[in-house]
Amino acid sequence: MWVVRNILVWGTADEARFYYMGVENVDSVNRIMFGVSGAGSSIQDIQFSNLVDFRGNHLPAAIKSPKVIIRFRSPYPAYLSGEESDNGFCIARDNNAPGPVAVDLFIFEMGI
Repeated sequence: MWVVRNILVWGTADEARFYYMGVENVDSVNRIMFGVSGAGSSIQDIQFSNLVDFRGNHLPAAIKSPKVIIRFRSPYPAYLSGEESDNGFCIARDNNAPGPVAVDLFIFEMGI
């Protein structure tokens, strides 16, 4: 288990997600293209190898089956965006927060 204090979360989740379709005809070849795009997204990607615990120890580059618990240090929450991977996780703050929010992270290695 590692405790990482006072991490600033500046990332935000998508405020809107747009699905689109495009039709194209080039040299008598027709194409239909589909896609998705987000507006307002800047989710923060955190790698374990970039973190230092409260004792000054660097976390390993990979953690087997990690679980990250967030402790809020402000009235505005932060949350994980998606699942943790062995190398890191994505985190985002509440879109209503006026700026970055501070959190503490409790990172557990759940095992093989």
